[in-house]
Amino acid sequence: MNEKTQVRLKQVAVHRVGNKAKDEGVVASKEVVDLRDEQLSDLLLNYFLSPFKQEEFFRFTHTSDIALNEMFAYSALIFSEPAKFFEYSVHILNHLYEQSDHPKVKSGELYVVHFAGCLMEDDFVEAVGIFKSENKDTFLTFQDNNDDLNVDYHSGVNLKGVDKGCMIYNMEAEDGFRVKLVDANSTDAVFWKEDFLNVTELKDTNFNTKAALNLCKDFSEEVFAKTESKKAQVDFISRSVDYFSKSETFDLEEFTSSVIDEPETKERFKDYSQAFAEERDIEGFADFAINKNTVRNMKRKFRNFIKLDTQIEIKFSGYNPEQSEQYVERGFDQERGMHFYKVYFHSES
Repeated sequence: MNEKTQVRLKQVAVHRVGNKAKDEGVVASKEVVDLRDEQLSDLLLNYFLSPFKQEEFFRFTHTSDIALNEMFAYSALIFSEPAKFFEYSVHILNHLYEQSDHPKVKSGELYVVHFAGCLMEDDFVEAVGIFKSENKDTFLTFQDNNDDLNVDYHSGVNLKGVDKGCMIYNMEAEDGFRVKLVDANSTDAVFWKEDFLNVTELKDTNFNTKAALNLCKDFSEEVFAKTESKKAQVDFISRSVDYFSKSETFDLEEFTSSVIDEPETKERFKDYSQAFAEERDIEGFADFAINKNTVRNMKRKFRNFIKLDTQIEIKFSGYNPEQSEQYVERGFDQERGMHFYKVYFHSES
């Protein structure tokens, strides 16, 4: 997403925001941060950008008019009137405070940042970053003093990652800009995403690919596993992931034909996919480009092992359909009255 070597900090404002329900108030700084210290600038840049590794994009939204979304409006003003950046950063501070009226919302530092040189779809664009640090760590400090070593401590912000953040890219403004989110505290996630920012996930290739993969995952867990054997479930998952890994586009009819053999299961899957789409307000699963990065990130969510009641697990390496279909057989031993798996191999390691 970002070529960090090209990204620059244009302006940074730091304020303190409290919990409105506890009447903690706000503290607005007097001026922007002095960025002439290159080491400080580099530390801040890495601190702000390092959390954004996910594929999801969001956009600002509003029930009636996108211009009435406060964060959309302030971001647009910063892009068009950068000389008034500090003034708008204070407006953002006050807007955040008004939304911080839940008892679980923590006080902390608010960073409003104006970036330049963010690479988006082969173009370098400006961005506005909004970040909040809520948690403090204790650090030991050491100082040489007349051939002696003194130990002290102080409280501060850990630079490993922000607690809450968003990057608002100056592109596709008419559709609510392009926004990325990070939120390390799930207990008040609604507050940051919906109350403060009011964004919705962008229905792009990542969204469509993730939705279709979740469809397969849910079907395997809610329907397939309850009507078939665990091996059949693993076969379905392996075929599904293999399809997404090798195909460039997804089409429901093609997928169903290539992954599912039994006519009855095919119909059940089509019915399930229709209900799945309706519940999530998705238009459907037809002819969209598969996002390969999303496929790689989603693979770990799929179950590729069989857990038996004899405290034995059969784990498959990767999602190769041949593993379970050609080299593992399931049967029933009449004499023991137990199911069994037969595994074929050339050598052991």
